[in-house]
Amino acid sequence: MEGTNYPVEMISVCNAEGNLTPIRFRYELEDQSVRTVQIAEVISMRNISHVGSETMVFLCRASMEGESCLVELKYSIRTHRWKMFRTIC
Repeated sequence: MEGTNYPVEMISVCNAEGNLTPIRFRYELEDQSVRTVQIAEVISMRNISHVGSETMVFLCRASMEGESCLVELKYSIRTHRWKMFRTIC
Protein backbone atom coordinates (compact mmCIF):
# COMPACT_ATOMS: atom_id res chain seq x y z
CA MET A 1 0.00 0.00 0.00
CA GLU A 2 2.61 2.55 -1.01
CA GLY A 3 0.68 5.19 -2.97
CA THR A 4 -2.82 5.08 -1.52
CA ASN A 5 -4.59 8.47 -1.38
CA TYR A 6 -7.34 7.04 0.86
CA PRO A 7 -9.80 9.43 2.52
CA VAL A 8 -9.49 9.02 6.31
CA GLU A 9 -11.41 9.98 9.43
CA MET A 10 -8.97 11.91 11.63
CA ILE A 11 -8.74 12.82 15.29
CA SER A 12 -6.42 15.79 15.65
CA VAL A 13 -5.54 18.52 18.14
CA CYS A 14 -5.29 22.25 17.48
CA ASN A 15 -3.33 24.28 20.04
CA ALA A 16 -3.80 27.93 21.04
CA GLU A 17 -1.46 29.10 18.24
CA GLY A 18 -3.52 27.22 15.63
CA ASN A 19 -1.00 24.42 15.02
CA LEU A 20 -2.72 21.20 13.92
CA THR A 21 -1.42 17.81 15.12
CA PRO A 22 -2.87 14.48 13.94
CA ILE A 23 -3.39 11.92 16.75
CA ARG A 24 -5.05 8.89 15.12
CA PHE A 25 -7.07 8.06 12.05
CA ARG A 26 -9.13 5.30 10.54
CA TYR A 27 -9.93 4.25 7.02
CA GLU A 28 -12.07 1.68 5.26
CA LEU A 29 -10.52 -1.22 3.37
CA GLU A 30 -11.86 -2.71 0.15
CA ASP A 31 -13.59 -5.51 2.10
CA GLN A 32 -15.57 -2.88 4.10
CA SER A 33 -13.55 -3.45 7.29
CA VAL A 34 -12.22 -0.42 9.17
CA ARG A 35 -8.61 -0.07 10.31
CA THR A 36 -7.58 2.36 13.08
CA VAL A 37 -4.02 3.72 13.15
CA GLN A 38 -2.37 5.42 16.14
CA ILE A 39 0.23 8.07 15.27
CA ALA A 40 3.35 7.72 17.42
CA GLU A 41 5.25 10.79 16.19
CA VAL A 42 4.88 13.69 13.77
CA ILE A 43 8.25 13.89 12.03
CA SER A 44 7.63 16.93 9.85
CA MET A 45 4.92 19.27 8.61
CA ARG A 46 4.96 21.55 5.57
CA ASN A 47 2.45 23.79 3.81
CA ILE A 48 1.90 23.49 0.07
CA SER A 49 0.05 26.03 -2.07
CA HIS A 50 -0.88 24.86 -5.53
CA VAL A 51 -3.30 26.66 -7.86
CA GLY A 52 -5.30 28.25 -5.03
CA SER A 53 -5.43 25.09 -2.94
CA GLU A 54 -3.59 25.11 0.39
CA THR A 55 -2.59 21.77 1.84
CA MET A 56 -0.77 20.77 5.01
CA VAL A 57 1.40 17.66 4.58
CA PHE A 58 2.38 15.64 7.66
CA LEU A 59 5.02 12.93 7.70
CA CYS A 60 4.29 10.66 10.67
CA ARG A 61 5.54 7.48 12.27
CA ALA A 62 2.64 5.13 13.01
CA SER A 63 1.98 1.54 13.96
CA MET A 64 0.09 -0.31 11.22
CA GLU A 65 -0.65 -4.01 11.68
CA GLY A 66 2.00 -4.25 14.40
CA GLU A 67 4.68 -2.76 12.14
CA SER A 68 6.26 0.71 12.41
CA CYS A 69 5.56 2.65 9.21
CA LEU A 70 6.00 6.13 7.81
CA VAL A 71 2.69 7.67 6.76
CA GLU A 72 2.22 10.82 4.71
CA LEU A 73 -1.08 12.54 5.55
CA LYS A 74 -2.53 15.51 3.69
CA TYR A 75 -5.04 18.00 5.08
CA SER A 76 -6.88 20.26 2.62
CA ILE A 77 -7.53 23.59 4.33
CA ARG A 78 -10.29 24.62 1.91
CA THR A 79 -12.30 21.38 2.09
CA HIS A 80 -11.29 20.33 5.64
CA ARG A 81 -10.56 16.78 4.44
CA TRP A 82 -7.78 14.39 5.38
CA LYS A 83 -6.17 11.83 3.07
CA MET A 84 -3.59 9.13 3.68
CA PHE A 85 -1.40 9.88 0.70
CA ARG A 86 1.42 7.34 1.06
CA THR A 87 2.75 4.67 3.41
CA ILE A 88 6.25 3.24 3.69
CA CYS A 89 6.60 0.06 5.78
